[in-house]
Amino acid sequence: MIFSIASDLSTFKTVVFHAGLNVILADKSSKSNDKKTRNSAGKTSLIEIVNFLYGSKAEKGTLLRNPALERHTFYGKLQIGTEVVEIGRRGKDASRIWISKSDAAKFKASLKTDGKTGQTYISNEQWKEILAHRFFGFPRHLSGTEYDESFTPGFRPLFGYFARRHNSGGFVTPEKSSASQSRWDYQENLSYILGLDWRIPLELQRVRDRERSLEELKKSAAGGTLSTVIGTVAQLRPALAVAEAKAKDLREQLRQFRVVESYREMSDRAARAKAEMQAIERRAVSLKERLIHLRQALENESPAQREDVMRVYEAIGIELPEAVRRRFEDVERFHKSVVENRRHHLSGEIRDVEAQIAAGEASKFDLDAERSQILRDLDGSGALEDFVDLQKHLASLQAEEASLRERYKAAEALESESTELDIDRANVKKRLQIDHARNIETLNSFILIISKAIQELYSDRQGGFVVDATDNGPEFRISIQGDRGGGIAQMEIFCFDYALFTIALQKKRGPGFLFHDSHLFDGVDERQVSKAIMMGRELTQQLGGQYIVAMNSDIYDKLPFPEDFDRSKVIAQPRLSDADEKGGLFGFQF
Repeated sequence: MIFSIASDLSTFKTVVFHAGLNVILADKSSKSNDKKTRNSAGKTSLIEIVNFLYGSKAEKGTLLRNPALERHTFYGKLQIGTEVVEIGRRGKDASRIWISKSDAAKFKASLKTDGKTGQTYISNEQWKEILAHRFFGFPRHLSGTEYDESFTPGFRPLFGYFARRHNSGGFVTPEKSSASQSRWDYQENLSYILGLDWRIPLELQRVRDRERSLEELKKSAAGGTLSTVIGTVAQLRPALAVAEAKAKDLREQLRQFRVVESYREMSDRAARAKAEMQAIERRAVSLKERLIHLRQALENESPAQREDVMRVYEAIGIELPEAVRRRFEDVERFHKSVVENRRHHLSGEIRDVEAQIAAGEASKFDLDAERSQILRDLDGSGALEDFVDLQKHLASLQAEEASLRERYKAAEALESESTELDIDRANVKKRLQIDHARNIETLNSFILIISKAIQELYSDRQGGFVVDATDNGPEFRISIQGDRGGGIAQMEIFCFDYALFTIALQKKRGPGFLFHDSHLFDGVDERQVSKAIMMGRELTQQLGGQYIVAMNSDIYDKLPFPEDFDRSKVIAQPRLSDADEKGGLFGFQF
């Protein structure tokens, strides 16, 4: 619930709310005309402030970042679950939520203090986590949970259904809380709030991402940047078959190729000499590393200095007895003998490693000389040259064959991925159908609430709500006969919000209020407007909470309410006015 909205802006009009139905009225002066905006009184601005206090973004160009307002703090006295707290936020440093120590303690929040003012605050991200936990049952800390990943339900999209914003396109379609909301976003968030498995739309979104990537790859492979790199299966299959046949034929030729036997032996010996030289070189690297280590160890071996110990005792004024001095000398002699033995052993190892390195170098020199002589003997041999040319040609063909095979595999994977994605979509749809069947009572309850709301509003029209399990995810559709535009389409949004609000109150979830801007009732017949307001009033009387409506007084005064309804008692204070600059919510124009 909301108890009040205030500000340190001296001209701002503090708005006080009560339980049940609250009507925010803006009196329209007789001087108002078509050139004067209908929202100059601040009705739409009030819902922007409510969203701001409940964690909305404060980007440049938004209301609370206006230079005339961004340095001022706006306050809300709010009920969060069972706790009543007062918080503040200003556009200039919108990442902070100003809150007292005692109120922060109610949520076990990590409190910080402003070094200049001494005010205490929490981050807006932490504030949204608190609200998500208290309103919608999210984990208290999202970090490290599945809700911390991409494409998962979030607090702000869910809150948007309870305080739609005209400036964000909140009154375009029922299932979207803002015009920019993507399909996966509203599918997951509505599934979550209705108690369905939101992970199924999440899985579908991952399929969509794969489809998008596949589509881009297919375009590139068909004629774009990757067309020469990948190609298609149809193009690559014959090319690969030809390359494989050529390589096979050439390998057979080489297998049957006959070289003078002495040449073959010499060629084999030259190859072995090269391999042995490479092995010697690898061993030399290891020996050289060991030699460095041994030399360092030899340099570090030195006996302890008895004089250092004696100087320490002299420095602190203690004269050691003769027996102790002799003991030190015995220890010193023993340690010197140990060090000498160690140095002797290390010196021997160093000589051994140096000898191995020298022997390896000599052997490598001899092998190199032998190999050079063999190559000189083989130089000019026609048979060998032919053999070498065939080997080079085979290597080229094998490289081409390998490249075509990899391209063929890539093209095959691209084409088979389409089949896999079709299967995955079908599996997601099947899971969705099972989930809806499992939660049939929950869905029926929501459907019945909307059906009764439509019947209450329109006795002469048919309508209903459908949750359809499609291969593109859950689709939420509400319709009222003759809803091609105008007021009936707007009342579909009302029925949808009314049903969500009802479900939330029954489950003791949500912010505890439903706030509708006057834009919702644009083009709606006065009879339906009055019925909608009465439905909101009756719902809050039964289940608690608040139904808040903002509208102009000239429209409100004409609404045909029941005779026993006292319309003046539900008006929230103060009344706003567009008569002059001081009559609006902010008390001045900017």
